[in-house]
Amino acid sequence: MELVDAIAFCGAVLAAAISVPQFALVVRTKDTHGLALTTWVISLGTGIGWLAHGIKLVEANMIWPNIWGVTVAVTILYFLRRNGRYTSLVTVLPGLGLAGLLIGLDNFIGSAAFGICVVVPQAYGMVRQGIALMRAPQVSGVSISSWVFQVLNQIVWLIWAVMTHEAGTFIAASISLVAASFVLLWRILRACGLGPVNNGGKRHSSIG
Repeated sequence: MELVDAIAFCGAVLAAAISVPQFALVVRTKDTHGLALTTWVISLGTGIGWLAHGIKLVEANMIWPNIWGVTVAVTILYFLRRNGRYTSLVTVLPGLGLAGLLIGLDNFIGSAAFGICVVVPQAYGMVRQGIALMRAPQVSGVSISSWVFQVLNQIVWLIWAVMTHEAGTFIAASISLVAASFVLLWRILRACGLGPVNNGGKRHSSIG
């Protein structure tokens, strides 16, 4: 196995591993406290977009992790809909619309356009999750492990993109790395006892 193939395989494993802790937590506890609906609607759309991009490039290491990722997004959206009383239109249709847009850009304009356009909602979804972590009274529904894997995953795919000169993945991974690091930082701070930020910007610590 060549180095590029080995890196792609590691990226695929990490991409699949990202969702396992979050999926297990939500399915086991039914707890969605701290999860942002917008983030998972976007995850559905970008997951389908990346799946189609992997099929276009004939990259199995992009295909199977995104099949799993879409499955996780649908599952978590189901629990968010049930717990938050959202409608199916709110939880599913925007994601499907985003997926259609991304697939069209990838096929009719090119990989770089796909990379630029996929990262905007992807990074926005991550930032929304970070803001939810800053403000939510409880964040017990958000898995730290998932965001550790997310940061590692973006690093691996960034390396792969540099080695293969794949513009779409390079653009997406670079920006997503920054956004994922922001989310992970806030999840760690909340785990360490930092309280939510109120509307006035003040922070409350729950430490001793």
